[in-house]
Amino acid sequence: MFPLWAGALTLPVTAELDPALPSVRLRGYAFHAQAFGEVGRPVVVVLHGGPGADHRYLLGLAALADQFRVVFYDQRGTGLSPRVPAADITPQGFVDDLDAIVDAYGAGQPVHLVGHSWGAMLASAYAGAHPGKVGRLVLAEPGFLDGSTLPYLNAGGWPGWPVAWGMARAWLAQWSVDTRGDPQARRDYLLGRMLPLVQARATCDGRPPVLEGWRAGWANFDATVGRMGRDPAFAASLDFRRGVARFEGATLFLAGRCSPVMGEAQQRRHLGHFRQARLDVLEGAGHFLFNDQPERSVALVRVFLAGP
Repeated sequence: MFPLWAGALTLPVTAELDPALPSVRLRGYAFHAQAFGEVGRPVVVVLHGGPGADHRYLLGLAALADQFRVVFYDQRGTGLSPRVPAADITPQGFVDDLDAIVDAYGAGQPVHLVGHSWGAMLASAYAGAHPGKVGRLVLAEPGFLDGSTLPYLNAGGWPGWPVAWGMARAWLAQWSVDTRGDPQARRDYLLGRMLPLVQARATCDGRPPVLEGWRAGWANFDATVGRMGRDPAFAASLDFRRGVARFEGATLFLAGRCSPVMGEAQQRRHLGHFRQARLDVLEGAGHFLFNDQPERSVALVRVFLAGP
């Protein structure tokens, strides 16, 4: 049971309020970011999903740091990066933020991108916009890349009583969050509880995934998925594969065998847009394949990034 008295729950503060958090200031904004591995090694930038999650659940990819310089960051308005209004978050802004990260850590050299779910969509968009700045591309279960694959995400149907009950409990529990003057705190808490619930169908056992995260970002989610729901024209205009035909590097798609919506079938629809692409399907993994099969998934990424 969740405590329902006021102030029973707190959320961590963000990078602009806690100088102890690792961060990098780019484009006038303090991204919560951390890097593992020696400077001078090939750079790998990891892009988390959501939208509205943070990079904590992907920290298993830091195992690549014995061979690469591995960079993680929380995207604008989510995780431990500072909160901003939803109006300040745009698809182009995500690409521009990533470009600043690439320039800051890449030191003028192409970087590898590893994206999961929404992060894979963003990685695809970046490779299309800046093909010369990307070495290799790992796209783990991007949801859709343009209007042709967007309709396949509509799973529909009743999610089941456990999910419905979990959402009701989350809605009630948000009112016990001590906002400490943060107007987004309660909605951040609610989103953080709801994101795993809606992924219950994308796991091998049909249960919501257990994922580590610092803090969800409601504004980040509202500016993307929320806006798509309110504005069909905006949803139809999104194109995360524009320009990828110009990207000459190799692309690895990853899918979990237990992932029914964003799994193998959806990724095969995406393959044909890339010049050099292949798909690996992980047995015993759902949508969160880096968590379901951490050793196997990291090994696949390592072999791909280090390959000829």
